[in-house]
Amino acid sequence: MAKKYLITSALPYVNGELHLGHLIGCWLPSDVYARFCRACGRDVLYVCGADEHGTPAVVGAAAENMPVIEYNNKYYEKHLRAVRDFNLSFDLYGRTHTEKQEKLIHELFSRLDQLGLIEERETIQPFSIDDNMFLADRQLVGTCPKCGFDGARGDQCDKCSATYEATELINPRSTISGSNKIEMRPTKNLFFLASRVEDTWKDWLATHTPKWSHSAAAIARGWANEGLRDTSITRDLPWGIPVNKPGYQNKVFYVWFDAPWGYVSISQAANENWADWWHGGDDVHYAQFMGKDNVKFHAVFFPEQQLAMNDNWKTVDMLKAMNFLNFEGGKFSKSQKRGIFLDSAITVAPADYWRYALLANAPETDDNDFTIARFADVVNKDLIGMLGNFVSRVCKLTAKNFGNNVPNAGAPDPELESQINEKLAELTSALDACEFRAAIAALRGLYAIGNEYMTKCEPWALVKNGDMAGAGQCLNECFQLIDLFARVSAPFIPNAAEKMQAIFADKHDLSWPTKYEHRVSDGVEFTVPENLFNRIDDETVLKLTEKYAPKQDENIPTPIVAEITDVKNHPTRDDLHILTVNTGADTVQIVCGAPNVRVGLRGVLAPVGAKLPGMKKTLAQRTVAGVESYGMMCSPSELGIGDDGDKIIELDENTEIGGKYKC
Repeated sequence: MAKKYLITSALPYVNGELHLGHLIGCWLPSDVYARFCRACGRDVLYVCGADEHGTPAVVGAAAENMPVIEYNNKYYEKHLRAVRDFNLSFDLYGRTHTEKQEKLIHELFSRLDQLGLIEERETIQPFSIDDNMFLADRQLVGTCPKCGFDGARGDQCDKCSATYEATELINPRSTISGSNKIEMRPTKNLFFLASRVEDTWKDWLATHTPKWSHSAAAIARGWANEGLRDTSITRDLPWGIPVNKPGYQNKVFYVWFDAPWGYVSISQAANENWADWWHGGDDVHYAQFMGKDNVKFHAVFFPEQQLAMNDNWKTVDMLKAMNFLNFEGGKFSKSQKRGIFLDSAITVAPADYWRYALLANAPETDDNDFTIARFADVVNKDLIGMLGNFVSRVCKLTAKNFGNNVPNAGAPDPELESQINEKLAELTSALDACEFRAAIAALRGLYAIGNEYMTKCEPWALVKNGDMAGAGQCLNECFQLIDLFARVSAPFIPNAAEKMQAIFADKHDLSWPTKYEHRVSDGVEFTVPENLFNRIDDETVLKLTEKYAPKQDENIPTPIVAEITDVKNHPTRDDLHILTVNTGADTVQIVCGAPNVRVGLRGVLAPVGAKLPGMKKTLAQRTVAGVESYGMMCSPSELGIGDDGDKIIELDENTEIGGKYKC
């Protein structure tokens, strides 16, 4: 068992508003795990903070006509407010634009340079003639060379998560002026020679990925199959950490060389003994939490630097990656007024509601679609119907018949204790493994055991029949369960847990139970609490849906004729292929398991948003074994025209690409 636990949550960019996807993508899972570890008595250092450098801040500040530091301060304060609103228990929510961060990055760069792992190279970079400047990654947009998305950034596509060189971007244009007068001109940059540590990194990866979440491991192994590229770590930008090397004073470090080390500088600010975690070796368990789009940087870029320095830096043990959370069938978009952002969410419902409902439907294995109706259903059924009602019934029934003192206990109930201990072990195991949907299922199971016990012993009937001792014994057991529910609920819904413990005049801690204990003394005074939760009614659901997910007059995508232009083997699955498919208007990436795929095959593509015969839901973007898929190449059975569900349909080679296919 590790002696110390280091927990980091991915640093969100300081630009723009944060939404529910950010909350479930890294903040909530890491917070639940940190609270659980502390409750178990573990020595925890838990940090996060705002990522302040790179082009996002420069572009955002320019859009709001503010100096970059003022812009960063504005959004950092919004981050801090969200941290408080949703009861996130970071030891410190810091930031990367600090003296500590600059000093650390300069020291680390010098170390890599001394080891011969930094090399100057002349590269070809996009230069905007109209802006008279080299363009950094987010100052350039165009068409993704991998999936055809026309809105991809200069180094990474937000749609398919592909990374590439700026020279590979199709039809590039400046985000500053909108100009498409882009020339590729030579400039000098510094490169980290990642290829020199590839073998060391691959050996490390092979021993670590078995402990990671499935999505994280699949993405990392895909990079291992591709091999490591030497990476440019400097940029022509006016904002960031200046490069501490002669001749490079006018450049700054690439944000992804800088940002992951923010975990360390924030730790330095949070705890004077920070090195006990970051250089603690096997005595430390390090868990990282992030969205799947950040895996490449945490599984590849960050650890390859740590390993290259050979300075006993603590590398990640558990890398937990969440898939994407969509909203009511689409993506979160502030500009399109789609989605609930965190500043609004806390006015819609208390933090505990969001914490529980988001974790109950966490996008751990696939991208998930959040709906307000499902949110209300989870809150009403679980928090109100199972937990809130149990606490209320026990307290009110006891106060009515016994006064405000816990009745005397009876003989232990071995069957109940066995059920509780079995489910408690399940919950503990799920949290140790960072499996949050499974943890919520086990927590719900504990609530169910309590309700079933009360229904079985019927204390109201015992009172009616004059068996006050029997009724008192049953209610005593129920108070013991309230104490247990407070302890096991605390990592998930901390406000409600505190309210449950506040029922008792004799205070107990919220430490994690290893087994079912009877901690509530006979006769202790208790208070009948206000309702722990309030119901979300149908009218409220309707109003919230109309406000945050207004119906848009859009044509529903229909199946179209498309041609496979490229076929690649899947990096981790022998039975799958990655297809590039020409739709006539653009190209999309599809993951397909059909045995008859080939270049030149014309078939039927069902794009994201389409609905096929027999499908209850529209087709969604999916992550298949770590690779994004934007639609489906259809079999005859999926189109409702035959029984063959294995092979994709093959059309005549003269069939017009891009034409609608009528099912």
